[in-house]
Amino acid sequence: MLGRQAEAIFESIITQSESYTLLAANIQIQSPSKTIGELDYLLQDNKTNTQFHVELSCKFYLFDPKSRGTFAQKWIGPNKKDSLQDKITKLREKQFPLLFDKNTINHLENIGFNTSKAIQQCYLAASLYLPLGHAIQELPKAYQKCVVGFWVHYNQLVLEQHTSYAIVEKRQWLLPPNSITNWCNAKEIRNKIIEALENKKAPQVYKKSGAVIEKFFVVWWDLK
Repeated sequence: MLGRQAEAIFESIITQSESYTLLAANIQIQSPSKTIGELDYLLQDNKTNTQFHVELSCKFYLFDPKSRGTFAQKWIGPNKKDSLQDKITKLREKQFPLLFDKNTINHLENIGFNTSKAIQQCYLAASLYLPLGHAIQELPKAYQKCVVGFWVHYNQLVLEQHTSYAIVEKRQWLLPPNSITNWCNAKEIRNKIIEALENKKAPQVYKKSGAVIEKFFVVWWDLK
């Protein structure tokens, strides 16, 4: 659902842009017997005529500094089902190489897209969350720009009695926080958090103090 929303926003921006022309979107690539993949977007720069293959992804990642592996492996989904490294691997091994498949080349010749000269890019619309208390300055600057909140384990959670909280459906995560109308008190939100955690779902919680709204995840997986 979030991916579809991100696609709608991206396409709206590109179609209104004077710099780029959208040549094609969500291109299904077929072999003689089956669908072998999909290309997200083909664009053309209106000034230079440079053509681009762009893969779009909308992700929410939590930084777990205690996780083993590379820096990219330490960025994980709220429920530990995926990681930034998984996304990079899929991009390198599947999504980008698809442009040069013989079935793709034959298909794109019909719209005048030259795969041999095209530039490939990934637009990762990332919302990043740090462990509570983790210094944002420890991250590379490109990552710092994407940090929108923090995360805590339930055992670390502190809810304030005179503060408003909310949990919205995942399909609403890209909406502005000030669009939320259904706010709860600390007791009510704790019950909702416990219910989500019992189902092994890490809820994203909105906290409103006056005019200030913060976002954080409460995770169910074990502390290390």
